[in-house]
Amino acid sequence: PRAGSRTKKTVLELGGSVDPVSVKAGWEVLGGDDQRRGQQFVTPLATLHKFQGWADKFLLTPAAGVDDRYISVTAGLFDSRVILVYHDFRAEAGGQNYGSEWDFAVAKTFAKRHKFLIKYANYKAKDFATDTKKWWLQYAISLD
Repeated sequence: PRAGSRTKKTVLELGGSVDPVSVKAGWEVLGGDDQRRGQQFVTPLATLHKFQGWADKFLLTPAAGVDDRYISVTAGLFDSRVILVYHDFRAEAGGQNYGSEWDFAVAKTFAKRHKFLIKYANYKAKDFATDTKKWWLQYAISLD
């Protein structure tokens, strides 16, 4: 563990696309210290739901930090946008295996102003938190 590691954040992402499919692979580390509490990377105004899995297990960075390795596939199918993401979560310090998560979403816009979204998250816990499955159903209308 490194003193002062709470300011450490590392992101590496590579991707490519061949219409209608795009693929991204990434690695994101939010620093932590398994020996000293309160030394983790803190993002009080961030929306980690978007980046660290939709099951929301990492809205607050654990004391030992987070090492997130992920791959995502996005495709346009049947006038909809389909997203599939896999995360492998580990502690940045201390060697814990936090678990893994699959995320899936389908978004459809129709009549130019209406948007329908369905999302699913499935987190499988190992050394952190509990198994969690979540569903979202969203409908939005644009007034402009």
